[in-house]
Amino acid sequence: MVKDVLNEKLLDIPENPGVYIMKKDKNIIYIGKAKNLKNRVSSYFSHEHDHEKTKELVRNVDDIEFIICKTEVDAFILENNLIKKHNPKYNINLKDEKTYPYIRISKEDFPNIKIIRTTKKLDSKNAYYFGPYPSGGVHLKKTIVRVFKIRDCNKDMKKTHARPCLKYHMKTCLAPCVFKDVKNEYSQFVESAKDLLKGQGKEVIDRLKLKMEEASENMEFEVAITYREQISELHNTVNNQISEYGKDLDEDIFTFKIQGETAFICTLNVREGKIIGKTSATIDLRDKIYDDILEMAIFAFYDRHPIPRNIVLSPDNENKSEKISEILENYSKKKIDFHFPKIKSRRKELLEMAETNLNGDIESFYKRKSIIEEGLYKIYNALSLKRYPRKIECFDISNIQGKDAVASMSVSVEGRASKKDYRKFKITCKDTPDDFMMMREVITRRYSKLEPEQFPDVVLIDGGLGQINAAGEIFKELGKEGISELLSLAKRDEEIYKYGEKIPYSFPKDQEALKIFQRVRDEAHRFGITYHRKLRSKRIISSELDKIDGIGPKRKELLIKKFGSVTKIAEQSIETLSQLLPYDIALKIKEEIISKK
Repeated sequence: MVKDVLNEKLLDIPENPGVYIMKKDKNIIYIGKAKNLKNRVSSYFSHEHDHEKTKELVRNVDDIEFIICKTEVDAFILENNLIKKHNPKYNINLKDEKTYPYIRISKEDFPNIKIIRTTKKLDSKNAYYFGPYPSGGVHLKKTIVRVFKIRDCNKDMKKTHARPCLKYHMKTCLAPCVFKDVKNEYSQFVESAKDLLKGQGKEVIDRLKLKMEEASENMEFEVAITYREQISELHNTVNNQISEYGKDLDEDIFTFKIQGETAFICTLNVREGKIIGKTSATIDLRDKIYDDILEMAIFAFYDRHPIPRNIVLSPDNENKSEKISEILENYSKKKIDFHFPKIKSRRKELLEMAETNLNGDIESFYKRKSIIEEGLYKIYNALSLKRYPRKIECFDISNIQGKDAVASMSVSVEGRASKKDYRKFKITCKDTPDDFMMMREVITRRYSKLEPEQFPDVVLIDGGLGQINAAGEIFKELGKEGISELLSLAKRDEEIYKYGEKIPYSFPKDQEALKIFQRVRDEAHRFGITYHRKLRSKRIISSELDKIDGIGPKRKELLIKKFGSVTKIAEQSIETLSQLLPYDIALKIKEEIISKK
């Protein structure tokens, strides 16, 4: 019966632009927009979908409603308003990572000034917004109140109140709630405050200087002193503002990336030519349905943040800007220009800076405790481990043709590096490349004397099936089998092997579960390579210095400790070397080593 009703509605879908509302048990579960409603909605039910969440949506729909719009832009705006009102299960939702304060000056006869920290809806029709301010926003607002006497109360200015409040007597407000004749003076103060917030502090100070000089000439010394105090306060404020990057600009450098089931947004905010900060946001894509995620992300972001006159995007988004520009201009009632820098320029440099910040945001996101815990839980469940992987010890062998072979052990505790527990091993078994023999030595040295309660939850081997089986045999010989979970991470396909099983486990490349293993493996490799290079450098130095008469063990140790490598020793002047050694020995070092370089 339900399917019959749904099929009838599908037959009557209009071909106009508009919004479609999908329901289950009379509850709205998804809202979408379309240039052609008939084509878009029919596509949900006319073929098999690849994405599981789309399949789930289609299975759950039992009713659909349509709202016809004049244009696609109207449909987009209506869709956004309906999503905010109903918050459907399958629609995306933007979350601010960190909301910096904005300064708000209302649009009314006697405007007030406020600090706001929520950006869910910036009402540009009724107020001006300045910011965001990564630091100093609260102090700046207090300075404006003191200098320009702008009210920060919520009084109704349409009424005339009986008496002014304490701030009037403290000379930080003109009390427009009582004295309506101060409108002209009050308006001038408001305009000066807005100029200051736009980055025109020097111009404001210059105007005050002229007024101070004029008052002084007119023998109005108290007035002149007031201007002087205002100038002094504003000087401190202007000097503490972020330095100018270039010519006057009003733009956002907008960067965007999808990692796994999360979309990340990072913008650098440039206002009046000043880089004033960074704004970050995320969108959780789990179980969500969307058509153009960049389009949705930009619109969701600027529904919560002031829209600049210029938006800078990476060049690969150039073909998507026309419709986005039309939507934003409809909202902001001003012309929006998009820029896609391809060659070296100021905007290209800013774009690269924003992308660096975006990557930093992503890295920080995955290091959060909640994300790491989710990754550890996935490892525990997917691999059916007997022990929860709280502590992981990972081993890596580093050698070049068997010379200076070393092994390293990195440690991860609750998904984070525990460097105090790292260990390094100088291999002694043989001077030929045999990773299995080396692994035998390392595992024996590490675990043969440990009590079971001292073992980690997981021992991770850098390698594939052969390496993990070899390691398992060593634990058997030691009588330590089964105390820790034994896993290996194969570099080629980043597959995880579990001891005793032949088929590897695979995790998506962008999932935190795999990243936990990759981080501890990469740390073991880095730690081992560093130790290997140190030993190799010492061996080369020793070999070179042993050939020089007058260099014994003590002098050799002194040079190695001071300079670290043959290259560094060779770079030193005879005068520098002779501070540690006799002049003739220093001269021999330069002659012997440099002649071979």
